[in-house]
Formats: sequence, structure tokens, C-alpha cells
Amino acid sequence: MGAQINDEAFEGFSVAAPSTRPPKCSNPPKRKEWRQLSKPQRLAYLDAVKCLTTTKSITSFNNTLNRFDDFQAVHNSQTDQIHFVGFFILWHRYFVATYEKALREECGYRGAQPYWNVSQDATLTDINTLRSFDTEIFDPRYGFGGNGEYAEHTPANNPLNISGGTGGGCVQDGPFREGHFVTNFPTRSCLKRDFIPWIFNTFGQQSVVDSVQSQPDYATWALAIEGIPSFDVPNIHASGHFGVGGVLGQAGNAYNSPGEPLFYLHHGNLDRIFWEWQQQDLATRLRQVGGPVAPFDYGGVNVTLDFEVDIGELSGRVPLSQLMDIKGGFLCYEY
Repeated sequence: MGAQINDEAFEGFSVAAPSTRPPKCSNPPKRKEWRQLSKPQRLAYLDAVKCLTTTKSITSFNNTLNRFDDFQAVHNSQTDQIHFVGFFILWHRYFVATYEKALREECGYRGAQPYWNVSQDATLTDINTLRSFDTEIFDPRYGFGGNGEYAEHTPANNPLNISGGTGGGCVQDGPFREGHFVTNFPTRSCLKRDFIPWIFNTFGQQSVVDSVQSQPDYATWALAIEGIPSFDVPNIHASGHFGVGGVLGQAGNAYNSPGEPLFYLHHGNLDRIFWEWQQQDLATRLRQVGGPVAPFDYGGVNVTLDFEVDIGELSGRVPLSQLMDIKGGFLCYEY
């Protein structure tokens, strides 16, 4: 169980059960950047994540033994439908809010889901450096631990020929180190990380975020936040995934990236970026969606507010209209 901490930010709830008339959102918990949490609050969050790994699975997938596995399995099963589409950011908003709800309701966590602003750690001073001690997020005591043990990168395990991998094996320190944390879906594995410093430092720059935030409408914003599947064009979404997971780690695997506990802080940050963009013209942007229903089908059928997303056995189907406002009642949190 997470430690019980008296803090005004640790009140409220995160996501309501689906209903036709959402309840009022009162006293929403405030999501904070990891460094804004006190050390006891960080430990409480880490304890709650570990708690999910000891709580029985509720899904019907093979090899899902616990609640942490459940989330990885659902994401895995829908990966081909939820990326490079107009509802990418909103599906993941719902997914992270449901994870947050599980931490609070099933593991006694009293806080909100924290986020990791990777742009605070990305640097162009030395794009070939990313060390575990460079940022508090990788702290072995009050963070998520660091890189994986070095493993050889070969044409067989690196078919995209991505350069710069510095790890690839099991994480060696922190709460999710080898022998203290495993993922069971799709097969049993330690947590692996494969820092690629140049991707993290160039793709994670604040200037990349600024470019996303300058987009005039939802469809162009959605394309900018997710980018295109290319390592030639910096993209904030790829920064956290491939900067941390690289070639051989879970975070760099599109299907199994939620097996990396940092996934939820990285996507919390993307959600924060989205909410900040929405607030530039909130009245309009709470009602504005766009982009393809089918992956890469730009120019084809676009999503509408009535389009429903489904996170399977984790929670029910919900139209995008219910996911537009983080304080709208169905969702209830703030930044």
C-alpha cells in the first residue's frame, strides 16, 4: 500500500464510472510534475504502482496475473488501432485516468497521477549523454531507477537500425530493478531500458513542444503531437518512448510500452500539453476533434465527438465528447 499522506492535493477522485449524466467534478486532484512531489509523496506513488503488481488481474488475457499486467495487455491488444489516428491523445487520456483510478481505489494511493516533463531534462549541450543521475526521475531511491545493463545491438534485434543504444538489458537499480519487478504479458520479463541520448535530448526539446502548441486546430495538433513514424523528424511523443526504451526496452515497443512504469508519467505529460493547448481557446477546443478513424488514413473518415473509444475490460466504452474536459465530470482532475 502507498503511504498515507495528508496533503490537499491528495483529495478528490480521478475518473467516474460511465453514465449518461456525468456527476459534477468537485475538488479535482491536481496532477504535478514528478519534481514537485515531496519525497514521501514519490514513495507513496511508487508503492502504489508496486501494489498493482500484487493485485489480482481482472482481464481475460493469457498471462495477465495482476492489475499492472491488465493495462499492458489492453494497450497491446489495441495498438494497431489507437496510434496515428485522430483519437490517439483521447484514448490515452482515458487509459491513464483509468490507471490513476486503479492506483487510488485499489491500492490506497491518495494522490493524482504525476507527470514527467521530459523537456526539463532534454539538453542540446551534450546530445550523446543521458545518465541515470542527471535527473530526479531516474533516482534509485525516490525515482524509477536508471538504465538497463548493456546488451549487444544486432541487425536481428535492431531491424530499424537505430543508433546510439546504451543499455538494453534489465534495469539494475531502483524499485523496478531486476529481481524486484517483472511484467508477465505477453511473456514474463524483467523491466528493460535502453537509453538513446540523442533521441531523448533532441526530440524532447521545449521547442518541439512549442511547435505542437502553435497548431491552429485539433486535427493538425493531433498529427503534430504523435508525429510520423520517422527518426528524422523530432517528436515529443517519441522522446520518452525511444529515449528511455530505445531498441530493446519496453518503452520503445509500441505494443508493450505500458510495461514501463514511466509510460504513465510520459503520457500524463502529453495529456498536460494537450490540456494547455485546449485552454488557448477552451470554448472552441472542448468541442473540436478531427483526424482519421483508421491509422494513417489522412483524407479519409474523420473522428467526431460521437466516436466511441473502448479500453476493454478496464472500463466501458465512451464517446470522445466525454473525454474533452478533464474537469467535466466523467473525468475529474487538473494540472
